[in-house]
Amino acid sequence: MNNQNGMSGDPSGSSENKPGQASGQAGTGNVPTGRKKNGFMRELVEWVLYILMAFILASLIQSEVFALTEVNMSSMETTLIPHDKLIMNKLAYRFAEPRKGDILIFLKDESADGFVRRINVYLSDISMKIHGEFRRNRLIKRVIAVPGDTLEIRDNQVIVNGQVQAEPYARIDPDENRVVNGELAPITIPGGKIFVMGDNRKTSLDSRSFGLVDILSVEGKAVFRVMPITKFGSLYP
Repeated sequence: MNNQNGMSGDPSGSSENKPGQASGQAGTGNVPTGRKKNGFMRELVEWVLYILMAFILASLIQSEVFALTEVNMSSMETTLIPHDKLIMNKLAYRFAEPRKGDILIFLKDESADGFVRRINVYLSDISMKIHGEFRRNRLIKRVIAVPGDTLEIRDNQVIVNGQVQAEPYARIDPDENRVVNGELAPITIPGGKIFVMGDNRKTSLDSRSFGLVDILSVEGKAVFRVMPITKFGSLYP
């Protein structure tokens, strides 16, 4: 008798599969060990690639756009103190020159110019951090005079282009009850150079002692403080 449902039936009426037939039910067979291993390796490779891409992206951002940096010295007190964490804008001087009053970060006697150089500095910083060290020639100072300016320090006053500078950010030394600027013979700032000083004038080692700073050594402009949270905000009024 023909099967009324139009499907060729099993004459025996049994629902079991014959030898060589697939069961038609998912999950009843075991996944071969080789396939499991290949799946694991493929997933591992994907994770490694994701991590590598994230590292490359972070490196590009840190070396070319913005970077988180930490104050390690006291030369900018009381504006900045050790362990303050700052955001540095690395694009600030790509299309503009430093201006008087800017707080900038530079590598003393070391160039920060060029993509490859900046990447190398970043990778070196990571290695130092792993070993609990920091780059001792990375300094943070304030711009006092720029190319074309004539600067002198006379009678403890900073004079730029004949004008005594009002510097509310400069630290009043508690022992002398004044800002300790010292003395400096007149100097005209040449192209490609800047004159910098720390806000803590009595203790700061800056252009008064080591001379002018090459603009090519400047990494960027400190623009924002993120830590401590009680001082969170812009570094400029």
